[in-house]
Amino acid sequence: MRIFSRNCGIVLFLCIKFLADAKEVEVTKEWQLLGDNDTIPAGMHVRMDMSTGEKWVKQIDEDGEEQASSTTESAVIQEDGSVQLIATPQSDEKPETAMTSENGYDFEMMHRTLSKLPKEEQERIGGLPELPQNVGSSRRITSEERKAFEKRMGDIWERRQQELKELQEGIMDLPEVLKERIKSIKEYLTDPIAHLNKMTLDEALPEGRVSHIVSVLQDLEYHLGDVDMARDFHTLGGWQLLVTLLSEDVHVPQNKTIGRLSRRTEEKIRAVQAQAAWAIGTAVKNTEEFFPYAVEPFSIKNHDKTTAVDELINVFCHQYQDPGSWEVRKLMEKAIYGLGAVLRGNRLAQAHIVGRDGASRLGTLFYAITSDQIQTVGVKVIQRLLSLAGDVVSDIVLHPENATPDINTMIIAAFTSNEWCGATAQMIEVDEFLAVPVQQTLLETVQVLAPRCNWSDRKEVLQKSIEAFKKEWDRRESMFDAEHLEQLNLLANQAIKSLEKSN
Repeated sequence: MRIFSRNCGIVLFLCIKFLADAKEVEVTKEWQLLGDNDTIPAGMHVRMDMSTGEKWVKQIDEDGEEQASSTTESAVIQEDGSVQLIATPQSDEKPETAMTSENGYDFEMMHRTLSKLPKEEQERIGGLPELPQNVGSSRRITSEERKAFEKRMGDIWERRQQELKELQEGIMDLPEVLKERIKSIKEYLTDPIAHLNKMTLDEALPEGRVSHIVSVLQDLEYHLGDVDMARDFHTLGGWQLLVTLLSEDVHVPQNKTIGRLSRRTEEKIRAVQAQAAWAIGTAVKNTEEFFPYAVEPFSIKNHDKTTAVDELINVFCHQYQDPGSWEVRKLMEKAIYGLGAVLRGNRLAQAHIVGRDGASRLGTLFYAITSDQIQTVGVKVIQRLLSLAGDVVSDIVLHPENATPDINTMIIAAFTSNEWCGATAQMIEVDEFLAVPVQQTLLETVQVLAPRCNWSDRKEVLQKSIEAFKKEWDRRESMFDAEHLEQLNLLANQAIKSLEKSN
């Protein structure tokens, strides 16, 4: 199957590379220093010290979500008959003298866990027996007391395990959920306007319940966070339907344009596009197996062949009538999130958009945004564009073996063009004070791009701007953690050194 004719050889080479196995370090959400012989999966967030050659890596986390703590779940049956999962923290600590049975039950741990349930739930299960012995107590309990306590706790435990089993058996088979969501998308596409007219975006729905296309996509995005579910969704034919929702044309009647629809209807269409972009990004993020999904060709409404990455670029680079509106800003945030997910580490998709002038379109818009539209699109979009450029280039430097030298050179040149480099420089020189996380992303990107950008005529200005960052941090020293401030200053110094290598 041809992805695009001009780069057929590129596609064949890269597809073979996807099958190659490598010994890799386990990447976490914390920065790790890489050794000389360490390898990492493609698509990670990499920071490089251009002066020392040190490389640091962590997982990409676009939305800044935190790792959840370890928990266990208990099934709680409410008075109305519904079942709720209660998460309880899991601890590695063990009591000094734990009462355990022959089957391995730790009754004291069970008692402490169950005692954290709401009083109503404790009453529903008949109440908890009192602990016959406190940890560390010198009083010896009788065998009758021990047996009575263990029997009662065992009965409660077995009952709750049965409740949890019944709960799990009652849950819809997950592939069936995907089939239902695919069916809903198909039904929407048969008559979008009728569906949009009935849709109420402000409607509050219980978790897992859907009533309109936006709620369908929100629930789908949750499920696609699971690798197996994302794979099944593609196998069931849902991927192309999901990508189709990015196209403005599929939502509008044949002889109309979106500008002729009501303002409220347009807002709903933008919400559908945003949720589709979000689901696409979540489905493929950090999963190399799914990288080819980004460039699978198909047609929308009998038009020319398109792909997921092409449609995401079309959405992001579209000339909106009201770019500062909330729904358009949200759409652009989700679109750049989706783009970051399909492009990071994905040499196949990177080569594809370079061949289709997609990288050039992104760079042109980026430059326009940093020139006079920063407040219009929001700083989050700019931060993600900066991060995308830095990550694409640094990934090629770290993983040159994933493509031929010609392909690598072509991609790097596209993401260090006058537009991409100019937009980055304009962000450094911006008069208004930027949030520290944005400054950090900016400096990381400068460190990677500077040796490849033509900044010789503005090198001194850029260095002075970075020095101004440092002075502002020193002035606000009391607001920083000492270690964080030290890291920021180190990053700033590395960016200044990197600027010395600028052409």
